[in-house]
Amino acid sequence: MTKDTYRIFVINTGSTSTKVALYENTTEIQRKELFVPQEELANSRTAIDQLDYRTRVVREFMKEAGIDIHSIDIIAARGGPIVPCEGGAYAVNDLMIDVLTYEPFSPHESALSCIIGRNLVEGTDIPVIIYDSVVTLEYQLLATISGLPEVKNISRGHPLNARKTGREVAKKLGKPFEECRLVVAHFGGSISISAFKGGRLVDMSHAFNGPMSPQRAGRISTEDMIEMCYSGKYTQKEMYKHLNGKAGFVAYFGTQNAKDVMAMVENGDEKAKTIVDAMAYQCAKGIAEMCVAVGGNVDAIVYTGGMAYSKTFTDMVSEKVSFLAPIEIYPGENEMAALADGGLRVIKGEEVAKEYVAIPKGYKDKADFYARKVNPEKAKAAK
Repeated sequence: MTKDTYRIFVINTGSTSTKVALYENTTEIQRKELFVPQEELANSRTAIDQLDYRTRVVREFMKEAGIDIHSIDIIAARGGPIVPCEGGAYAVNDLMIDVLTYEPFSPHESALSCIIGRNLVEGTDIPVIIYDSVVTLEYQLLATISGLPEVKNISRGHPLNARKTGREVAKKLGKPFEECRLVVAHFGGSISISAFKGGRLVDMSHAFNGPMSPQRAGRISTEDMIEMCYSGKYTQKEMYKHLNGKAGFVAYFGTQNAKDVMAMVENGDEKAKTIVDAMAYQCAKGIAEMCVAVGGNVDAIVYTGGMAYSKTFTDMVSEKVSFLAPIEIYPGENEMAALADGGLRVIKGEEVAKEYVAIPKGYKDKADFYARKVNPEKAKAAK
């Protein structure tokens, strides 16, 4: 191995598994998806409850694969639900760990990625970073304003995969990514549609304000939402699950497996065709919205994510949006490669990892957060 070759270990925790991979520069050397047993999931009230188990399993994988932690130059972890902030690389620090442990922005297993990374490098000087967290916020001002002063619009989607795919499309177009106007639609278990202009994520249609998806309801009327919330049928936690996990294909067909539903469409099932076409229609409307967000003159509309493998589905969307811009299809997800790319840029000095300093909403400052949420001793140190 020469001085020009760097080893990047990538960690990407999801709802039911932990994906890990070893890269040498941009070349993937090893990869494995470490599934979490159902009983472990059932016994966990929060994502953090799974930390010890998931850390142990990653250590066991590294031992079996012969990966010595001291041979790693940097760990690049999926960015969890920290306080929404600008995208790119952030060095994992104590504040980030504590926010994800005690007051994450939303309940999501991606919170575990960087904590596992920190556990792995304990006692070494190996850096750990996150890249393009799930709540990356680079919105233009108008996109942040809602109809209520106390509510700020934020992104909750797939910025990591979307930006990586956008860079690939820009390369194909022969233009710098920063000079492109792109609308990137991630079609997966959750659907998000990102607007990129000037290299920034300026707006997004996502699971909470955009199209329905295989397991999520997407945009529904506030009137219906109010009636459901006050019907007495659901607790707050049950209501969240009703909209995010038990909706979309799950509600209509009892499955979130898009392949099964698309097979129903292709076998002539009229109900399936109608529901899937409705999803495609909603995606098309979301794409049109994001074309407005970048100011028109869109270089390309891009499809990515698992459902982008389905020509039946992509054709349904394309017939509704092809008049807006050329369409490029990059099926699947590139999150692991995107994390490795970010780690490589940081370790080579091409990008500087930012310091994470954001405090959760409702606290005056860092000391107040530690005093009220963590412990008094850390509050003293934070002053």
